[in-house]
Amino acid sequence: MSGHDDLIDLFLALDRAGPGDLDSLHWALQVAGTPPRAQVLDAGCGTGADLPALLAARPLAQITAIDSAAPFIERVRARFPSVSAHVGDMANPPGGPYDLIWSAGAIYHLGVRPALSSWAAHLKPGGCVAFSDLCWRVSDPPAPACAFWQAEGLALGSADDLASAVTGAGWRVLGARWLGPGGWAAYYAPLAKQLDSYTGAPDLVTALRAEIALWRAHGGSYDYRLIVTAPA
Repeated sequence: MSGHDDLIDLFLALDRAGPGDLDSLHWALQVAGTPPRAQVLDAGCGTGADLPALLAARPLAQITAIDSAAPFIERVRARFPSVSAHVGDMANPPGGPYDLIWSAGAIYHLGVRPALSSWAAHLKPGGCVAFSDLCWRVSDPPAPACAFWQAEGLALGSADDLASAVTGAGWRVLGARWLGPGGWAAYYAPLAKQLDSYTGAPDLVTALRAEIALWRAHGGSYDYRLIVTAPA
């Protein structure tokens, strides 16, 4: 298998493929004012980590999920038959228009400005986008954290940089907050346990163990910034 296939294989056994928690989702729904019978898109849904919370919080909503990984979507379809799940490009989702586009930790695949530009055409009037992106929480981040994320191909900015990207795209920020350590623990605790028993892709196991160790040592210097935004 390729490295990408190994990653999918590993995360198929997990409910969460990235940091996040129930509180952050409920906060986003409240700030966005997402109505009970909303049309909601989970863009970059992964294995469906946020779908139980979405279904519970908006049981009358019509929920669509999209991800580029077919095995993830197969699992979503099996677990959540009421969700309309699609393999595809989250920049051009099917269905809609949507009251809310939710994208947890996946917007970096597109970039903030291109994503918002693409999604604008898929929103209802008054609709919102809620997304999270990785940012520095400190002005002078530690060298090991800088080196790690640079090696991963991620150029982290500050929370102000992220807000500027949103407003520069012609959108307004309705609310913003940090995910916090609980959302990381919800991701890393099951992942660490899975790595203990995972027998494939030793290089991937080593890399993910290094990522978890980095968070334990320097996690206070970076975090996911959640933003709820709407076209200006």
